[in-house]
Amino acid sequence: MSSSFTASRFGSLAGVLLSIAIAPSGLAQCGPDGLDLGACCQLTNANLPGFFGQQMPGLGIVWNNCVPSQQANLVVDVSTPALVRCGQYQANVFVRDVGTNQMLLSGSMTLDYTRTWQEVQTSGAVEQVWRFAAKADLKVATLGIPPLPPIPNCIAPFGPHPTAFFYGYMDWSGGCTGTPPRNALVLYHANDFFIHNPALSDKPGAFHPTRGYAIVAPHSTAQFFIPANQFAPAGNLFAEATRDVPASTLACVVEDRLVSGFMNNFGAACLCNFSTTPQQHNFRQIAGKTSCVNAVGQGGNFQSLALSFPTLPWFHMTSTSIGFWTNPNQYPGVESAWVEEGLFLRQTPCQGDFVAIYYGGSTDGGLQPLLPIPVVVDGFVDIADNYTAPINGPYPFPILGSTRPTDHLIYVNVP
Repeated sequence: MSSSFTASRFGSLAGVLLSIAIAPSGLAQCGPDGLDLGACCQLTNANLPGFFGQQMPGLGIVWNNCVPSQQANLVVDVSTPALVRCGQYQANVFVRDVGTNQMLLSGSMTLDYTRTWQEVQTSGAVEQVWRFAAKADLKVATLGIPPLPPIPNCIAPFGPHPTAFFYGYMDWSGGCTGTPPRNALVLYHANDFFIHNPALSDKPGAFHPTRGYAIVAPHSTAQFFIPANQFAPAGNLFAEATRDVPASTLACVVEDRLVSGFMNNFGAACLCNFSTTPQQHNFRQIAGKTSCVNAVGQGGNFQSLALSFPTLPWFHMTSTSIGFWTNPNQYPGVESAWVEEGLFLRQTPCQGDFVAIYYGGSTDGGLQPLLPIPVVVDGFVDIADNYTAPINGPYPFPILGSTRPTDHLIYVNVP
């Protein structure tokens, strides 16, 4: 459900839009994004660079019962993203198989900007990184093609549905400092339990109960990606924020900074066959409090839920392990990746209280980040909601299966 924002609650919308209209066109600059400037619930401008289309060497992966079973080298093209809402971009994705040179998948990807940071390259140079939570609806791009990785069999011509819902994250690095941009992309289409439940999904059915599908970039002889099941990090949350995404405006809402929080990892299992091994699916409880307060003095907060599991497929936030990059001298360094999904209670000082389903990605390790906090953290979690309803309802169905509007973002750090 899209949120409704009013000028009286969030400051002068006309003034913000006017400042956008007369702002200089050269916005492609490094530096802070400006989203922490202003009072709670007010509108502000985002200082973001121009993000250009990229072609990346990639890897297609199929898991069967939580074990990597098929792999194929890919070329992944992402078109120049178009800004459509506050910090939200639309881009086209094209996935080609290197071995056959056939186009496998194509479709539209929603990129929700979350935050930026600087990190130190092995050369000593400092580069800036911008992260996005990603949601994509992809279709088979070439008629008559065999079901090569990472094509799921739920979409035509192999299944009845026109598209498959993939989710994860994308990073842009460099670019504004004179060096060529570098990117990292992880997209994942989960097994039937998470995506095709007939009671919950707009794409119901039984197609791949034991299989999941991933698109990862980069992957090359210079920076090799290894699919693996890894235990996701946990601990106290440090820094960063939540943010509301206003509908139908290029202005942003000032972010609500994190005050405190925690991440507990309850363990891992395989939710393809409901076994304790292999441990691809981590169960992480996440909760946090933020600094803004509502009209009655209640602070903002968020928490993952384990509601009616396994009728609903999420036991808190499900972190699906994808694997890790291996070369410390190539972007993004020795970095591990997970994709995230889960049911959350989100209490927003600006809009009210909601139940929401979030998707996104997280990383651990990589190149050394420079963050303005007194501890060293390199575990980043960035998620965007894809279904939101008021806490007291109504709860319109279906609740999953395709890309929907984004209303809220959560982005935090763990050690």
